[in-house]
Order: sequence, then C-alpha cells, then structure tokens
Amino acid sequence: MKIGFVATMGALHEGHISLIERSKLDNNMTVCSIFVNPRQFNDPKDLEKYPRPIEKDIEILTNAQTDILFLPGDQDIYPTNYYEPSIDLDGLDSLLEGTMRPGHFKGVALVVKRLFDCVKPDRAYFGQKDYQQTLVIKQLVKQFNIPTQILIGDIIREENGLAMSSRNNRLPSDKRVEASFIYNALLKMKEELKTLSIPDAIDNAKSDILQHADARIEYLVVADPENLSIMNIMTPGRPALILIVVNYGGVRLLDNMFV
Repeated sequence: MKIGFVATMGALHEGHISLIERSKLDNNMTVCSIFVNPRQFNDPKDLEKYPRPIEKDIEILTNAQTDILFLPGDQDIYPTNYYEPSIDLDGLDSLLEGTMRPGHFKGVALVVKRLFDCVKPDRAYFGQKDYQQTLVIKQLVKQFNIPTQILIGDIIREENGLAMSSRNNRLPSDKRVEASFIYNALLKMKEELKTLSIPDAIDNAKSDILQHADARIEYLVVADPENLSIMNIMTPGRPALILIVVNYGGVRLLDNMFV
C-alpha cells in the first residue's frame, strides 16, 4: 500500500487537483489535507483574510475522487503538549521569501513535519509555484530522515498565464485579467537572457511591470535552482531560475520560470 499526500490550506484550484491526479496515478491511496497553518503567517491580517471555502473544497475533492480528506483542527496539529523541534533550514529561510516574511518557512516546516507524522506518506506532492517552499521541505526531509519522497508538480496557469494561487481570489476581476503582465514579463525575460546580461534583462522586466498601476515588485532575481544563490552571469549548461513576487493591488503574486 503506497500513500500519496497533498498538503493544502484549502481554497482549492486546478493546481491542487493536478497534484492529486498525479498522486492517484502513483499510489494506491491519496490523502489531501486542508489546514490553514497560523504559524506560517507573519501578518495576522493575512491569516484573517485567507479564504476558507470548505464546502466548495469538499465538493472539489469529491469530484477528483480523492480517497481521504484530512481536516485537522489547531489542537490536532499543535496540541497542548506539542514539543517544537529544532529545525535547520540551511539558510533557506533567510533568502527571498524568508526575508520578506520572517518566520514563514519555520512555520511551513513545522506544520509539514506534523502532517507527515500523522499521514506517514510514501510520496508527497508540492507545486513549483512555491519553489522556495519545495526546497525547504526537501531540507526538512533530509534533516529528520523522513522516508517520504518529495515530488514537484508543474505550475498550473490561468488562461492569461497567471500562476494559479488561492490568493488570486482576492484580486478584483479586472486586475486578475490584467495580472497576465507578470507571466508575459517572465517569458520576455527568459528570451532576453539568451542575449542580454542578467542585470539588463531584469531592468527591462522591471520597467515593463512597473508600467501597471498598483504593481510593486518585491523581488525579481535569477538564482541557482539548487540553493537559490543569486546569479549575475548566465553560464552555458548551468540551470537558472527566475523568481518574482509582485504585490498587485495589495495581493502578493509569486511566480517563477526555469531558463
């Protein structure tokens, strides 16, 4: 019996379903959890605003023929006698998202470890959109010798190219359509990196993005996909990853693209 696991915070979309479908192909049983983890929110207002459409989520999971929904409460994950382990994220929590959201990745690591302890999956599936998070989880598995294989699913996009995210629901409909400029900027930058330097390609992308009202770039970098060390020069044969966060109309939109 092989168990596949998809950990979510609900507000499910096609990105989550793609992970569930992959798990169903690979395993005898697929478990999906829904738990809005308070420990990974450094802004209480962000936690309060996080969508929780549980009835719709249950319908989606039923239609996807998910075998088990694991729907724990706060006391199930963090009981009164909960002992918080010391977690070493090998510096990943002090880069990019870790800088913007102090304590976020420690909270992610804590809840994933608890969920793994409860479900004991053979394989767990996470999306590439939250790329830095996938590296954090791989480091967690390595530190604690957790016998779970971590598999990464492709970014699933809306028709206009916007990376699917539960946060997209907080965008007004007009901004959700216009937010395609993020994906378009990544495509253009990927092409320009064939002939331009990394700094010049980044400058061009920033210029394109900032033409849109209410758009603010939190970071835009090219990094080594193994450890997220910043790259300033493209090297033939060396993989690279563009990572971006744009705050658009008060909503943080993450995306990335391999070069």
